[in-house]
Amino acid sequence: MDTETILGAALREAGYGPDAIGSALPRILRILEAEDVRIEMGRPLSRKEREYVRLQLELGLGVSEIVAAMKK
Repeated sequence: MDTETILGAALREAGYGPDAIGSALPRILRILEAEDVRIEMGRPLSRKEREYVRLQLELGLGVSEIVAAMKK
């Protein structure tokens, strides 16, 4: 089972409707991906780095691509 399926099921079980799930789920997944970037970097991210990560995730880049760009 993937993360999106598990989160969707948990939100449905908590009583959220399809509209709420549809609007919240993408943001929740981006938050988790941003945390993956922090873990991969092995340190807390600065405010500027967090903004960079947020923008890159919104553009559709993956965690590994963002980490590679930040390590350059």
